[in-house]
Amino acid sequence: FSNGKPFTAKTKISDVINDPVFGTFGRLIFPVNDGYFDGSILSDIRLSWYSHIDPKKTVEIVNYMKSRTLSGEKIFYDIYSPEEKSRDNSKYDTGLFFFRGKPGAKFAICNAGGGFAYVGAMHDSFPHALELSKKGYNAFALIYRPDARLACIDLATAIKFIFDHSKSDLFNVDTSCYSLWGGSAGARMAANLGSYGTAGFCDFDLPRPGAVIMQYTGHSHCSKNDPPTYNCVGTSDGIANWRVMNDR
Repeated sequence: FSNGKPFTAKTKISDVINDPVFGTFGRLIFPVNDGYFDGSILSDIRLSWYSHIDPKKTVEIVNYMKSRTLSGEKIFYDIYSPEEKSRDNSKYDTGLFFFRGKPGAKFAICNAGGGFAYVGAMHDSFPHALELSKKGYNAFALIYRPDARLACIDLATAIKFIFDHSKSDLFNVDTSCYSLWGGSAGARMAANLGSYGTAGFCDFDLPRPGAVIMQYTGHSHCSKNDPPTYNCVGTSDGIANWRVMNDR
């Protein structure tokens, strides 16, 4: 990098969080509920209820974020105003990380799991968003409040935020047939917005997603109004039983 060394597998997690290039949003790259992750360096990070975390992907993601920021690109956006945050402190730990694709391309929002106890973005939404951006899609990773209903409100708010800025230089994305992605708790969020739309959680009614992509969850509800949905789960998953998703 022109203004700083790249991160490596031996970089301290605290050094990533506190890197000046990330300003105030560095704290949201890893779970703010730090009781649900441990490890001191990037290669050692462990998240509750997850396995097979790839250190190479972790390093790639944080270096992507740093290189884009150093190049002058904005990668993080607040979805709530300072006034909204001051009225409700729980909104402080929210926002959208933007993995930019081709100008004018469709967008996706990726929602990490974490049992509605924390947001496991480093393993469960950042990697998806990065790969989607490589394919040309404009991908967002949502940092939400880890509460089943508040998380859906945050997702609806994020959709509105993207729609409101879709034609500006801020994003320049195509809002038609957008997609919602999620794993575990994030899959429940994506499914709920697919079933009920933004009007089910907020006082505005925006088009529903054109597709929902769900991974490993016990979410069983579905409706005839659901958009085309892709489900996947491992048959050896000890938390999300594959039979529930198969029945769904």
